[in-house]
Amino acid sequence: MEVREIMTRDVITAGPGMALREAADIIVRRRLRAVPVIDEEGHVLGMLTDGQLMTHFLPALEQERAGRAVAACVTGSVRDIMERTVLCVNEAEPLANVVRLMLDKKIERLPVVREGQLVGFLTRGDIIRRLLRRDVTDATDEPKEV
Repeated sequence: MEVREIMTRDVITAGPGMALREAADIIVRRRLRAVPVIDEEGHVLGMLTDGQLMTHFLPALEQERAGRAVAACVTGSVRDIMERTVLCVNEAEPLANVVRLMLDKKIERLPVVREGQLVGFLTRGDIIRRLLRRDVTDATDEPKEV
């Protein structure tokens, strides 16, 4: 099985110049953990995660807790806080290789590329759902005792 067979194809992305408030809103509304950051040609520049957003917003929460008014705590752009070192995988990569990589490197999600351009997204959840679906399919294909 190859990555292309189970990856998510309809990927929600952010641009590096997108306002953090807008990106955070997308992540919250869509219940995402991360979005790839891409340029105009679809090349992966980085990743914006919910953890990076929380880290960025923590000082504002601490100021609020201290009773100080917090004005515009969601300022800046995606480029200011995105992770710039992102491992990508090719859509034709065997899934077993990618699972081993994800486990070894403790990676939860990977952008999927073809000729350097984003074509999908692969998460641990995608893999587990596919494996569970296969088990259900295999179980229904077994002959039943009469």
